Amino acid sequence: MAMRDDIKVAIEKGGATKESLLALTGTTEKGLASQFTYMRMMGNCPMKQDDGTFKIVSIDEWNAHKSESGSASATNLTPEQRVERAEKRSARAASAYDNAKKRHEADPTNTLNELKFIKADAELKIAELELGAVEETLTGGDEVEEEIEDDEAEVEEELA
Repeated sequence: MAMRDDIKVAIEKGGATKESLLALTGTTEKGLASQFTYMRMMGNCPMKQDDGTFKIVSIDEWNAHKSESGSASATNLTPEQRVERAEKRSARAASAYDNAKKRHEADPTNTLNELKFIKADAELKIAELELGAVEETLTGGDEVEEEIEDDEAEVEEELA
């Protein structure tokens, strides 16, 4: 019996929690999540209930659950929180850019390092554009969206 079948049987018996499923399968949380994804593709959607146990629901029920739960972190951020998040992304992109540049300069013949440098450069430009757009929402500019689209097209041209 495949691992996903064991998981399905345990859930259908009732009382299956994440911990009990991890113990049953001997896998990691990522492995369990992967099995859940495969089960959803096959029409057996494990859904966590309020008491922490899982139940198998239909694809329609799963989609309804996902659409109403949504991503709270992305939808409920204040403008200040959005700026903070964009600043963190920009800082990470700048760090990745610096590292990729050093690696590329150390071995300019390495194609992988060159491509990673190009990617890091594009990510940094995107992060800075998004940071500017988020900061602009605090001040209320309208031209930002057009600038972002133009700059994103420019970055895509550079990557092509």
